[in-house]
Amino acid sequence: MRLEKITTNKVKVFLTLDDLSERGLEKDDLWNDSPRVKQLFRDMVLEADEVLGFKVEGYLSVEVYALPAQGMIIHLSSEEAPCSFEEMDEDVLELEITMDERPEMLFEYRSFEDIIQLAWRLYDSGITGGQLLFHKERYYLYFHKAETAALSEDTFIAVMSEYGEPSTISYTLLKEYSSRLVNENAVSEIVSYFSR
Repeated sequence: MRLEKITTNKVKVFLTLDDLSERGLEKDDLWNDSPRVKQLFRDMVLEADEVLGFKVEGYLSVEVYALPAQGMIIHLSSEEAPCSFEEMDEDVLELEITMDERPEMLFEYRSFEDIIQLAWRLYDSGITGGQLLFHKERYYLYFHKAETAALSEDTFIAVMSEYGEPSTISYTLLKEYSSRLVNENAVSEIVSYFSR
């Protein structure tokens, strides 16, 4: 679980599928109002309070964005009078959960050589699309699900993960702050310039 403070009353939590699995949960379980799901949110708020000084202020809003390969991004927002999570009565804590599945695949890579090797693997599998971005010494490959139809989702994720890792940075942030190296058809552009 990775935490990032967005504002004084909003925190972003990145949960991998492994984080969920360690707690005996799957992505679909977050739709249910089970004790394990409630405990997951309590744990997130406690850790955010401990690590970032995030204070729950009465009403807790939870937005969950499921990313196909990466896991989930969860935004925790609070409103009203400040108090720490431990001071709150359990009956007072209200959760408003919004779920959204994003139709995107975004992976992060440390070297351009990894990008070249991956591009050839994807090209040989019939995938030619994608965007290539650069931000803070890292390369990012972004695909819409429709661009990955030549492979099953699990196979695509496995191939992408061989060379890099799922990104915890959102595509929205990258659109705003990254350098776009290849705006479309990144895989076919890369293989046209770099040999094996």
